[in-house]
Amino acid sequence: MTKIRKQKRKKTFRYVNKKRQNNKRRKTANVQCKQIKESWDNRLTVQKNLENMGLAYDPNKAVSSLEGKSGKKRKGIKAHVVKSIEEDANELRENKLKIPKTQVLYLTNLMDKYGEDYKAMAKDPKNYYQETWKQIRAKIKTFKGIPEQYNEYLKRKGLEPTTTSAMEVETA
Repeated sequence: MTKIRKQKRKKTFRYVNKKRQNNKRRKTANVQCKQIKESWDNRLTVQKNLENMGLAYDPNKAVSSLEGKSGKKRKGIKAHVVKSIEEDANELRENKLKIPKTQVLYLTNLMDKYGEDYKAMAKDPKNYYQETWKQIRAKIKTFKGIPEQYNEYLKRKGLEPTTTSAMEVETA
């Protein structure tokens, strides 16, 4: 009977360059938000920077502190950062969504054949992916929300293109 030998690992010391580690820590992260990037102070910690801007470092603590208060109060020296972020978020953005040509062709064929009867569209033999009528309805709604593609379809059909925006389609 052979004896099982234990394998011994060579013990190595894992050297850590503290200087490099501290330099890495001090570097600011790749912040995409220009308002935060402009008012960032490298001498302060992340928590202090966010606190000065009126932003929350820990969302759980921020929510629990707001629950007791009736209104939101912005604290911080650089409160203009929060205002500019909110203004930027409230701006209307142009919809850059486009549906692939094959899917547009599929949807327009269904719309030509069945009109607004989504349940009949679901039973169509060309519904290869066996999408439900609600899924087809959602895709058509998305298609109608893209004026560039939908207006082209209306022109081909001989109808007058409408100036519908994505916001109008969502409310309909």
